[in-house]
Amino acid sequence: MRIDALRAKLAEKKLSGLVVTDKTNRRYLCGFTGSNGLLLVTENKLTLFVDGRYTEQASQQTTGVEICEIPIGSHLIEVMRPFIAGMKVGFEAETISYQTFTELHFLMKEANGQLITTKNMVESLRMIKSSKEICALRQAAQIADQTLERIMPMIRVGMTELDLANELDYRSKKLGSEGPAFETIVASGERTSLPHAHASQKKLEANELIMIDFGTIYDGYYSDITRTIGFGEVKPEIRETYEILLAAQKSAVQKVSFNKTLGEIDQVARQALRKEGLEDHFSHNLGHGIGLSCHEYPAVAPKNELSIQANMTFTIEPGVYFPKEKFGIRIEDDILVNDLGNAELLTKFSKEWITIDCNR
Repeated sequence: MRIDALRAKLAEKKLSGLVVTDKTNRRYLCGFTGSNGLLLVTENKLTLFVDGRYTEQASQQTTGVEICEIPIGSHLIEVMRPFIAGMKVGFEAETISYQTFTELHFLMKEANGQLITTKNMVESLRMIKSSKEICALRQAAQIADQTLERIMPMIRVGMTELDLANELDYRSKKLGSEGPAFETIVASGERTSLPHAHASQKKLEANELIMIDFGTIYDGYYSDITRTIGFGEVKPEIRETYEILLAAQKSAVQKVSFNKTLGEIDQVARQALRKEGLEDHFSHNLGHGIGLSCHEYPAVAPKNELSIQANMTFTIEPGVYFPKEKFGIRIEDDILVNDLGNAELLTKFSKEWITIDCNR
């Protein structure tokens, strides 16, 4: 049980409780999806503090949680005082607002308590997915694949990047997505050299690259996929670069195993690109965790010494970017580490080189 696992971690740290301010962690622990609220986890109690807008929603979405409604005109911190007085309580250092932190800090000093920094305490639990979570992630990935299948025949000369991004968002919702995982990226031509380009009013032109990076949400769980395609004929050196990057991405996927760290998987792709003189053009981590957030713990980063474990889910997305040559390429898949320690692709849309007829 999630709460039991968290309480075990609190006991290891000799903490009496944890103030959960991150809304995704709050949802993970108690099921409440409201945009505002604070969860206090102690040794034998769960208390959710909400204002009157969320009382009914919280009672419907949670079980075994005491709902404490903050009266109109009252302040959250004062309402919390009797619940945490004299306790040694952890807080989520990476997500708490400065205002909430300072108010909590002042309260704990007044109430003879201690406020202790924690990092990734809940995120490390979220890192390992349950079978139910994996089913939701599979469905989110399937929606992304189906969206790309429907979008490819729609691409035309003269439509703008924004037109295409809007179609991706619309079609994915029609297929069951709760919304875009993030602001959908569509970049074309020289704008593909921008790793996180915003879709613009630039019109798609014949014989250039198009990069599509988007994601979907199903039952709160995310997918994230990137494909770079040829819209007509492109220069041979672009095709050659694509094949090098594809080989590096596939190699990293294939090397996933229990005896590897996430940092070692990052290095597989990085070293493959280094051999081809392309490492300097790979300017970001190889990937990130994916689940109830699109970008979550842990990072697939060069120095991450965290060992790969069963039921981890993360992206593998090498990219190379050439501002002077006016193009960039990224290939991204979501993967699940199965019980054998191997990577199972959740996103299955083809990543082999695709050329779309620009004269249709």
